[in-house]
This record gives sequence, C-alpha cells and structure tokens, in this order.
Amino acid sequence: MSTQRNILAAILIFGIFMLIPQYMEMVGVIPEENSVGVVSPKPTGEEKPLLDIYGSAPVALEKNPLLSTEASEVLTIITPLYKANISNHGGGSVVYYKIHETKNQTQRYVGGYDSLGVYSKANNVVLLHDVGHTSDHCAPCLSVKDEGVFKKHNQAFSRKASLDIINGVLEVGVGEVKEIYYESEGVQKTLIVDGDSFSINHLFDYDFKRADEVEVAWTSGIFPSEPSINSSSSYSSDELSYSSAYAYQNESLESITQSSQVGLPPEVFNEKTDWVAIRTKFFGMVMLANKKSNYASLSSENFLFRGEDDILPIYSASMGGYPSRGKLDIKTYLGPLDVDRIDLLGEDKSVSSIMNFGWSIIQPFSRAVLWTVKTIHNSLGINYGFVLIIIALLMRIITGPLTRKSYESSAKMKVVAPLQKKVQEKYKNDPQRLQQEMGKLWKEHGVNPVSGCLPMLIQWPILMSFFIVFRSTIEFRGASFFGWISDLSQPDYLFALPFEIPLYGGAVAILPILMGISMFLTMKITMQATDDTQKTFMYFMNVFFILIFNSFPSGLTLYYTIFNFLSYQQQLSIKNSK
Repeated sequence: MSTQRNILAAILIFGIFMLIPQYMEMVGVIPEENSVGVVSPKPTGEEKPLLDIYGSAPVALEKNPLLSTEASEVLTIITPLYKANISNHGGGSVVYYKIHETKNQTQRYVGGYDSLGVYSKANNVVLLHDVGHTSDHCAPCLSVKDEGVFKKHNQAFSRKASLDIINGVLEVGVGEVKEIYYESEGVQKTLIVDGDSFSINHLFDYDFKRADEVEVAWTSGIFPSEPSINSSSSYSSDELSYSSAYAYQNESLESITQSSQVGLPPEVFNEKTDWVAIRTKFFGMVMLANKKSNYASLSSENFLFRGEDDILPIYSASMGGYPSRGKLDIKTYLGPLDVDRIDLLGEDKSVSSIMNFGWSIIQPFSRAVLWTVKTIHNSLGINYGFVLIIIALLMRIITGPLTRKSYESSAKMKVVAPLQKKVQEKYKNDPQRLQQEMGKLWKEHGVNPVSGCLPMLIQWPILMSFFIVFRSTIEFRGASFFGWISDLSQPDYLFALPFEIPLYGGAVAILPILMGISMFLTMKITMQATDDTQKTFMYFMNVFFILIFNSFPSGLTLYYTIFNFLSYQQQLSIKNSK
C-alpha cells in the first residue's frame, strides 16, 4: 500500500504540472506554444523603425476622422512617476509614455526597448512609443457611430493657453494636480494630471448631433518590456503568454488572447461594463468610466515589431453604447501591475482580477504570499532573495507538522506492508472480505492510508500560490540577489549552449540543477523501501522538473530550492530520531 500511495503522490505532482498550461489558460495566461497567432521573428539585415507597429487599425474603427485635421501639436508631461507625450489629436491622446520613477523602485522600471525595438538594460521601460501623430493613434479618444459606421473622433483639437505650460512642457510635482483644456467641434475635453498617480482623467463634454452612439476607445495597445530568454526571439515569449485584453461586466471578467483572436473582428461583450484593460507580464492599461457602458469591444492585431517577419500583437479595447450627447469622466491608468496601486482603481478592487491570482480557492493564499513578501522586504530592508529564503524557512516551520505526520504514516505503512500483502493474497478472490480484513489490519496497527496523502493535498493551494506569485510579481523585476543571480524575474542563466534541448532551452541555469539535487536527496530518504520501478519513475520526475524550471524565474526556483533542502533536513532529522 505504501508503494501504491507513493506512486499516487508522484502521479498527483506530475498531474499538477501537466495541468499548469490549462490552469494558466483559465486564469488568462497562455503558454508559449499556444501563441499560434505570433510569427516567430527572423533576423533581417535591416531594422525597421517602430513606425510600422501601428500599420493597420482595428477592424471596428475607421482611420478617417469625422472632422478635418488641423496642425499637430505634442505636449510633454513630466511627473515624478513618468514622462508622457500627448497629442492634440483626440484632445490629448497619449503617444509616448516612459516610466522614470527613480526614488523608490528603480530596478522595476529599468530595462526596455527603444524606438527601433532594440532591448537594453540601460533603457527605462517605455509602454508607448512616439511614432507620429495621426488619426490612427487613440489612447484614448472618442469613437462615433454615424450611419452604422464607427469613426474615431481623433482629429487635432485646439489647446487653451496655460501659464503652467512652458515651451511645450507641463511639469507636475509631488502633491500637485494640474489641468489641460482642449476643444474641437462638438467636444470640450479636460485632462487632469496627478503628480502622485499613474492615472490621467479624461473629461469629455460632447454633442454629436448626427451620431447614433459613442465609444471610448484605446487602440494603441502596450509595448513589450521584457527581453527574450530565447535567442531566436526579439521579445519575451513568456511576456507574450501573459498578454491579454479584458472587460469587467456584472462582476465577471471577460478576456481575449492574441492567439485566439488575431485576424478576427472585434469580440463584443453585450453587458454593462465597468472597465476595460490591457496587460503584459508586468504592466497594464486600465480604462474606467464614471458611467457603465452598454458593451465592451476587444480585439488584437499583428503589427511589425522590427523586421518584416517580426510580429507583435497589439490589443484594442473600447467601451460603447453611450448616448451621442453627454459627459464622460474616463480614468486611464498606464503603469506597473503593482497590487497596491491596482487596488485603488475602483471602489471594489475588481481591477486586481487582471493580475492572475489564480482560482477563487487560491486567491486568498496568493494575496497573503504577496503581502508577506512585501512586508518583510519593507520592514527589514533586505533584498528580495533573502526575503524568499526567510519565507521558505517560515513555510517549512508551518508545514513541518504535516510533513512529520506524513513521514510517520509512511513508516507505519512500511511495517504493515508485509502483513497487508498476505491479506491481499489470501482474499484476492473475495473483494468484500478483502476490504473488511484490510480495514481490521489498519485499525489494529493504527494506520490510515489516506493520512499520508492528506498533508500534500492541504499544502497544494499554498504551493500553487507561490508558483503564481513568484512567477509574475513585479516586485522581483530587476531585483538582484547575489553573484550571477542578477534578476529574480528572469532565469539565472550562467552560460549559453551551442544548441537547444527540447523543454530545456539553449542556456544553462544553475538554480534548477540545485533544486534537482535537493529533490534527489529527499527522494533518497523517502524511497528507501520502494521498488526499483517506482524509484525510476520518481527520478524521471526529478529530471523533468529540472528541464521545465530551467526557463522559470530564478526567484521561483530559489524558493523551491531552499524549501526542498529544508525538507530534506527535516526528514533526515525525523529518520535519525527513530
């Protein structure tokens, strides 16, 4: 029975990791191999400027403005958090956006792509690039339905003079709030900029006499920020797997992914909508309105990234069904997926649902893990690598009694195993009697065959929450530990290989190997009495984990490595005390 139970446990672990792709798809994370809509980049001798990225407009929106276009004007906004260029097209559509906070979270926002699509660790993260100021860009603007056809109201607005704007620059300091005023035919618009926030309020006062209805649209997507861990790709396929567009309706989150939506007409969700959003791995755009819209429209298009065959998905999101005359207060957030900031968007904290905290049963554990990580870091002032070690120690202490109980149950099962085998041989042709005699045997020796698996099942939500949080939290972005571990959000690659290994990749990370050693040592203790077939299977599982963890963030692997070594020490201690 002990062998059967251990095999069951191994199958359970294997099944969990096999189900991870399906689980990630359920929560909005699509595995790399399923991103069929993306064309793998090919090296070219010529790098095209980023102007090509917006080469076509979403299907739902035409390029033609309703009114004639006037001269373009770009205003630069500088706050302690970001630098943004806004165009007078659409009355303040954002065309360039760089995060440049340096006071507290420098490591989070360093490392990004320039306007030619070249990644450098010296660049700050740029979420929108200035690629010209035409009616194709909308971040955000109104889209007006006239005679059944949507057209972006994205012509050039006139800006009112302001003493705060000097040489085309508006500086907004800490604690300051400043306003910018735009006008066009049928529309008055006010932008409210808060120096302490990544949010900009867009206040529309409009009257389109011939229109059927109005949408608020964001068609500029978000630019990628993460480097590739695969030399054959110019941007991170891991980041691509997290990219999605969302609409929140009736306390339910609707979404599309690039792999399932590219090349198709926009998907329309015909319910009252609170907000729409677009996200990458670590950053996001959220657009909230003071009035619920009647529907949301989400779409994804492929655009040129650098070369001819180098494709990047760009998402569009809109909220529609507003009357042709009225007032709208649209808050746009463009910044990091920091749960403390995201929770402040809206009164019900619903926007945090785009952060993929997992299934409902997992979410409380995920939030608790993230809170613990941030609290220890802020309280002790130590780097996040040491924070992960402390958390591993705490989790080992918390789960220690469960591990001991599981080990003791295994020890009892080993004693009962020979007697159990005799009973099985004696009553193999009488299943009912066999069940009765086995129950008597277990009761006599104080054995519960389920108790060994129960601790593992209890720990599963906790272990899964660590997997979710440590893989995608922005706190680890750019955070170094020591030595070769320079970024806990990336694999700790030490050197590259001249070839690629299936599942493993083309570079060697050290922490997954150390994790494999820790798993092997633990198995040596727990499988001393098991047969050779089971041992072979478990060693295969060990190798499998080394392969798949090679491309995972080093912070995640560091935690599991430390946790496994502590588990080995505990089991060794329990064994020696017997």
